Amino acid sequence: MRVLVLGATGQLGSNLIRALLDRGEQVRALIRPSSPATTLSGLDIECVSGDLNDAASIAQACRGVSVVYHAAGYYPTKNVPVGHAVSEALRQTDVLVRAVTRGTRSSVRKVVYASTLTTIGPPRTPGGLADETCTFETVYSDNPYLMAKHAMESAFLNATSRGMPTVAVNPTAFYGPYDSKPTSGMQILLIAKRMMPLYVQGPTNVIDVRDVAVGMIHAAQKGRIGERYIVGNWNTSHQEVNELIARLAGVMPPLIPVPPVLARLGLQMSEWTFQSLLRRPEPIPRFFVEMLPHMGLYDCAKAIRELNYPRTPIELAIKDALAWFRAHEYL
Repeated sequence: MRVLVLGATGQLGSNLIRALLDRGEQVRALIRPSSPATTLSGLDIECVSGDLNDAASIAQACRGVSVVYHAAGYYPTKNVPVGHAVSEALRQTDVLVRAVTRGTRSSVRKVVYASTLTTIGPPRTPGGLADETCTFETVYSDNPYLMAKHAMESAFLNATSRGMPTVAVNPTAFYGPYDSKPTSGMQILLIAKRMMPLYVQGPTNVIDVRDVAVGMIHAAQKGRIGERYIVGNWNTSHQEVNELIARLAGVMPPLIPVPPVLARLGLQMSEWTFQSLLRRPEPIPRFFVEMLPHMGLYDCAKAIRELNYPRTPIELAIKDALAWFRAHEYL
């Protein structure tokens, strides 16, 4: 069976492709012209050029494939107006929906969309676990990431009424190899380099990225169209994860906890300094910290029951991430 992976060069996409190849799938990887494909070096895959801003390239990439794995969802990397972020997210979503739902010519039987935890609302009882039935809510309605991700997931799931066979997978924070940007691996690098004396307090759920990849494959096989699945593993805290990373890296862990409200205030001040005085973009936009209160502890029972994905000890994911970073001279 031929499948298409969008976001192929990213951490999730490159691990997903390896899991698909291990299962004998024929993989077509969509690669943006501006994206280096070093994470895919040596793999027996069909590489095609394009991106979600080019409708013709997406339509061509979707031809003849049975499953589309979408790990390339729009997200802003700097402060932009919320309206702009939502518009871009919905425009890119519509490009894929049109490519997949083009009448009887479409070969696509399932689209597995890698969403985000921030679209899951808070638990119904304080101190409880959030699940897939918890609806999105936020006090940060001007946050471009939160609002764009919510709009995009809603658009994909609502498009099932138009013949878009979407299953949404909401992975928790994942770690592992092939994190070339890096994304979640930045936390590992900063701790390993002794450059993270502070950390933001709060709960989290973490998982090996390779387990997420298997969860997405099982979602293509067994996931119910129009449903979303929280694919996670260990309910814990940022402090515990930091201490585990530090122990495996052989360094001291971050020692100074910072409440999210103070971290947000600090980044607000940083934004003002960079924008008003230095006339440069801020290095870390405030909206990244505003995402943290939307990440908590989760009930993954639905995904475990229906998708039956593995839950590898997170120590292995961190060890392999460290080994990959060292082999590629990030450390």
